Amino acid sequence: MGKKLSEMTIEELWELFPIFLTEHQDCWAEWYEEEVGILRGILPPGHELHHVGSTAIKGIWAKPIVDILIEVPDMRALNTAGEALKAAGYICMSRGENRADFNKGYTPDGFAERVFHLHLRLIGDHDELYFRDYLNAHPDIAKEYEHLKLGLWREYEHDRDGYTRQKGDFVAEHTARAKKEFLGRYISSETLIRETLPADTQESVLKLLAYLRAEGAAFERCGGYWAGQYYWRISYLNEPVFYLLINGAGAEARFAPLTVWTDDSGSPWFEDVPLDDREKELCREHVDICEGCGSCHGGTDRMICGREFEDVCRTAMRFVNPGPQELELLGRLAGLRLADIGQNEM
Repeated sequence: MGKKLSEMTIEELWELFPIFLTEHQDCWAEWYEEEVGILRGILPPGHELHHVGSTAIKGIWAKPIVDILIEVPDMRALNTAGEALKAAGYICMSRGENRADFNKGYTPDGFAERVFHLHLRLIGDHDELYFRDYLNAHPDIAKEYEHLKLGLWREYEHDRDGYTRQKGDFVAEHTARAKKEFLGRYISSETLIRETLPADTQESVLKLLAYLRAEGAAFERCGGYWAGQYYWRISYLNEPVFYLLINGAGAEARFAPLTVWTDDSGSPWFEDVPLDDREKELCREHVDICEGCGSCHGGTDRMICGREFEDVCRTAMRFVNPGPQELELLGRLAGLRLADIGQNEM
């Protein structure tokens, strides 16, 4: 019986699993989609999956290994996802402070037919997305990358670290260019919060966003009136829950650095919510009276927490720079809104 992979030296592993490049294969995209279907049944809610690496770049030679980036909202989710992947048979290749890498398709006899590398990260740790998009948008640069890799292939066939290191400058240079060209394309709300809010505030906000993601909420950058702003529609089962603005600019600068709006989209659930008197009064203090900004069709008369208000905006409540009490209330409102949407979908 041969050695187990865990018993092999790094030199033996590199000999068994050499660098090997092949022409681009359309089946790689299909492999990714099929593996994503498996991963969605393994991973906890709140993750985001992306096809990255050279197999996601059109028309270039690549190692026939599909790279999948998995983003999770916080360290607790990262640890939970890591344990779930190991339990499902994925092999942990490395683990850092905020990252972990797994593989599938490595056997004591060499590569399986399908091989995957999984990169487990916190949301916002995704430079690979910019690099992928840049090379797909610039085929000439993609061909330069292909030429570089083909030139390194034979010299570093049995030295993966050296192969990766020799590509480092090219990847760093064009990732930086990509971030300028695609400014803000993949910026996450979590990243901005970490960069903007003081530590004593950001923890509570990140906790709220992690809760929403874990419950299956989707975060979508908005266009229209809000194009150019860091503004997200947070939805569940395609129904809006909250709207989030970070670092508002221009006319919206008064909402910086953070504003959260609630949305009922016509549901009557705000009329008499199961909150205590203190929470209801706090809701009433934050009723969003229409200011005619043009982002919606104007205000209407509405019942909120048992009291009638005139000219209420489509977003029933607005929390500008919410403090601890408001953030706690937003968590309660999120749970109630999610339950309301879920009940309506039944």
